[in-house]
Amino acid sequence: MQTIQPQTKPSDCNSMIGCSEAMLDIFDQIGRVAATDATVLILGESGTGKELVARAIHDRSNRSEGPYSAINMAAVPKTLVESELFGHTKGSFTGAGTDRPGRFEACHGGTLFIDEIGDLELTSQAKLLRVLEDHRITPIGSNDGKQVDVRVLAATSRNLDQMIGDGSFREDLYYRLNVVALRIPPLRQRQGDIPLLARHFLEMSCWTNHRELLGPDAELWRFLQNYQWPGNVRQLRNCIESMVVLAKGPTLTIDDLPAMVRRAPDASRSFFEIPEGYTLADIERVVVGQTLRHFSGRRTEAAESLGISIRTLQRKLKRWETDDAGLNLSEGVYCASDRYAFATSG
Repeated sequence: MQTIQPQTKPSDCNSMIGCSEAMLDIFDQIGRVAATDATVLILGESGTGKELVARAIHDRSNRSEGPYSAINMAAVPKTLVESELFGHTKGSFTGAGTDRPGRFEACHGGTLFIDEIGDLELTSQAKLLRVLEDHRITPIGSNDGKQVDVRVLAATSRNLDQMIGDGSFREDLYYRLNVVALRIPPLRQRQGDIPLLARHFLEMSCWTNHRELLGPDAELWRFLQNYQWPGNVRQLRNCIESMVVLAKGPTLTIDDLPAMVRRAPDASRSFFEIPEGYTLADIERVVVGQTLRHFSGRRTEAAESLGISIRTLQRKLKRWETDDAGLNLSEGVYCASDRYAFATSG
């Protein structure tokens, strides 16, 4: 990859990037819910970009000129949660030297994003539910309620259904928040987005760290696209920035990877060695079959990993249905015969 000096600042690293069908569907849903005032529950693993989704909804809404605030429930001490959300009056508790508006009051006319809503304690859940129902807050130490006009977006990486079952999350609050649910897929299920994200983060990291635009060699580029990224987009971004900061030359290699990534069990995953005599069609069948087995026959996830649509995958499986290589269509798993066996290195 040619090294160049960026002439202009790349687009902000908080931009949402993706070309996979899963992300294009998310972009479409964002556009549709943004035009409403519906409460949205954003679900997904840590690092998938849930706050970016919330911000995108606000920026595309009719509240975009109003205030936007984000609060992470996991980062707020439990004793201060209600003060942060609803505000307090002077002298209402030790240290309350002045009246202080909470996030709801500060976001009047705008949007409040409550991240990690699953970390909210039951008593605070009950008070939040009341605010969502009647749009009135009562600051700590006050007897006077205040009307607020705030759109609430919430997110969590936790399993709320399981929490409802064990009694740690209110079912009525769940249904009040879950008017519209957006589920952000993990990066391992949309590997087709990795090249776009990697190039974007590389440009941003080089710009912000005053480096020439570095280029990954072929081995590193292959690694980045095949690694499972358990920390999702956040881990990919931090990994690339670490490599840029510590790079010794114009080309990034496997040796530039952070130790935690390089030594992870997933990093040792072997790559295909194609024996002589294989046709392109043979290789395609092996790759499709291996991917389906990896995802236990789940075609949607396999198609995402392969960078093709589910319809394209289904057409391929249908075409191969009567082949002597064999297809177990009832389970959706491609079963390669010995003729299509492959060797791996390492």
